[in-house]
Amino acid sequence: MVRFIGGKNKIILDLACGTGILSTFIPNGTANSKIIGSDLTFDYLRLAKKRQSYVLLTNSLAEFLPYKDNCFDVIISSYLAKYTNLSAMVKEHWRVLRKDGIIIVHDFTYPNSNLVRILWHVYFRILNQLGKVITSWQEVFSNLDKLIQLNPWVNNLVRELDTIGFRSISKNYYTYGTSAIVRAIK
Repeated sequence: MVRFIGGKNKIILDLACGTGILSTFIPNGTANSKIIGSDLTFDYLRLAKKRQSYVLLTNSLAEFLPYKDNCFDVIISSYLAKYTNLSAMVKEHWRVLRKDGIIIVHDFTYPNSNLVRILWHVYFRILNQLGKVITSWQEVFSNLDKLIQLNPWVNNLVRELDTIGFRSISKNYYTYGTSAIVRAIK
């Protein structure tokens, strides 16, 4: 992320910012940058406000952003791609990003390795059991494993980015294929 976000005075959109965890990892070299957070869940935004010094927090959908054209240098998101209409989201990214703007999208993926898949299924069984004990987790983890298995978001996102005109598109898999990051430049 450092080589893609590096520099000063950038305007960064933390899309689906949740409680603000991701933007706390933005490197110190971007101290003069302004971070704007956006999330669908208003209660998460309240927590994000306490965690991170956002310039602005907005309650919005990834497919309909309440920002003017060409206003961001960077858009980052984590754990959003599997839930959104990628075509509509990419069109909004194109609209709100400045020329040479960068997007970085991270989310879970279903691993290819049989051994890792076995461990992955065990992990999600544990999460589902914890969801029965910690009721606030129940909704989040109830069908997450199935959603990840059935959602080819990586290839779909790459296709949408290419179709609309993004360049330097890359996809990288991490943690034994259980997550991926897609990057592109407008």
